[in-house]
Amino acid sequence: MVKAPPIDERRFLELTRNFSKVSNDMNALGFSQTSADLTEFGHHVGLCWLKLAIRHLADASASQKKKGSRRAVFSRSYYAVYNASKAVRYVVNGTVSLRGDDHQKAVELPDDFPNVDNWSVDISRLREHRLMADYDGWEATASEFSLTSKQSLSLARSFIAEARKYLENKYGIRI
Repeated sequence: MVKAPPIDERRFLELTRNFSKVSNDMNALGFSQTSADLTEFGHHVGLCWLKLAIRHLADASASQKKKGSRRAVFSRSYYAVYNASKAVRYVVNGTVSLRGDDHQKAVELPDDFPNVDNWSVDISRLREHRLMADYDGWEATASEFSLTSKQSLSLARSFIAEARKYLENKYGIRI
């Protein structure tokens, strides 16, 4: 079970910086209920990122159905995976960067995440496609994609399913 913090999620991120560390410190001080609450609040924040991933996945799927929207599929598929990765990393580590440098860390999944090495490669490929889709308007760019939009969307669906299963099985977090 997860419960929302009594304050805005952004303020919770700002105040705790690393919810897991703060929770452990509160537990060590004898505030076990406060510790449990902080963990639940942190899991809620992670769940928010997972829900955002699912919304990006829906956008990617809708774009796939439209002709000429391949770039949008690449972009939204990557952001679906990026936000699911952020959810996992936040729940496991207690913190994530909220600046742009976090995109390079999307591949830094926990060691016990299923097929972690394969996912790191696939997330990197999705990011490369997102960058080309969003920023390269050159005629040759279309021939440089190594994934089809369908493959990109399939990877995003699979990763989100894996992230959901991981968070549910290990932390009891479910949508």
